[in-house]
Amino acid sequence: MPLRYPRLQLVFSDTPSAPAAPAAAAGPVAVIEAPTRRLASVGVVVDIDQRTATVDGRELDLTFLEFELLAHLMAQPKRVMSRSQLMEAVWGRPNMGDTRTVSTHVARIRRKLGPAHRGTISTVRQIGYKFDPALGPR
Repeated sequence: MPLRYPRLQLVFSDTPSAPAAPAAAAGPVAVIEAPTRRLASVGVVVDIDQRTATVDGRELDLTFLEFELLAHLMAQPKRVMSRSQLMEAVWGRPNMGDTRTVSTHVARIRRKLGPAHRGTISTVRQIGYKFDPALGPR
């Protein structure tokens, strides 16, 4: 489903939704029939429950850590996160002085996102990375 808003959408639902009335169907309404946790922005969708990630409907072949890193960055759009913060959040251990691991995983994610979307993960020099939907496809 294409997004109308460039900002991240986190969707939760505990109960099935009733079908919308025809008049209400004209707006940006999604009917969710099962509980779901999903991050979506500029064509990139991460389904936490299904552990899948797609770009413009194309499924990405992400490793466990790549998936976790992408989900963590997307959950806090435009927030700059240091490599140390990412090591702690995704790997579960503090940075031991080697941040190349984070850089390598980010490079792999960017490659898998493809040319139109790789810019959504931007490098903040000397600090770390951020997910910025404004840097995605126009």
